[in-house]
Amino acid sequence: MRIRSGRIEVALHTLRDAPGPTLLCLHALRGRGADFAELASEWPGRVLALDFAGHGDSDRPRGASYTPELLAGDADAALAHLGTACLAGVGVGAYVAMLLAGARPASVPAAVLLPGAGLEGSRTLPHTLVPGDVLRKEVSERIEAARHRDASGFDPMVRLLDTDPRPPDYARAHADRANRLLLAEDGELRPIWWEAVRESAAALRAPADPRAALAVLAGSEGLEA
Repeated sequence: MRIRSGRIEVALHTLRDAPGPTLLCLHALRGRGADFAELASEWPGRVLALDFAGHGDSDRPRGASYTPELLAGDADAALAHLGTACLAGVGVGAYVAMLLAGARPASVPAAVLLPGAGLEGSRTLPHTLVPGDVLRKEVSERIEAARHRDASGFDPMVRLLDTDPRPPDYARAHADRANRLLLAEDGELRPIWWEAVRESAAALRAPADPRAALAVLAGSEGLEA
């Protein structure tokens, strides 16, 4: 189905239709909702997956500057359509899941955050504090990328999501408002926003394996404080 998100429409796919709790899946950078097809059977209920703006079957905003907040708006539109749902986010989708879980705690009982493309972002400083020559180089690269439409299903301008600032205090403020955030840990280094979220009372450790992490999200044994 297609749902309205601001000035565009985004695609929301049903991957599994079964009685039980609803799961909304949020893909990694340069991914699409269909990436969750094999995991859908692991969830004891309905599973839907969103194509973020500029990805998959969703529209590409004209002149858009891609940010996690733009994607969070897409996910919020999907959540408004669903009512209540747990979240599973990968990469940049994990960051968006964290933002949405904090912004809509009444609608998001829990979210699992999994590593993947676009997880890290870049600076913690706003662009106004970045040297001008660095910004000019980035803008030039992005304009060049925008001239070429990629056949793989995403807008080349989504590369902006590789360099967006993610201040740890901003992430922590959202995490503290969430009900439960399950962080998939595998011993690898995580970005500073993840480290800040890890210190929140809402954060709990989950297995790194996506199937096992979903089982924990569904209420299975094995959750570590």
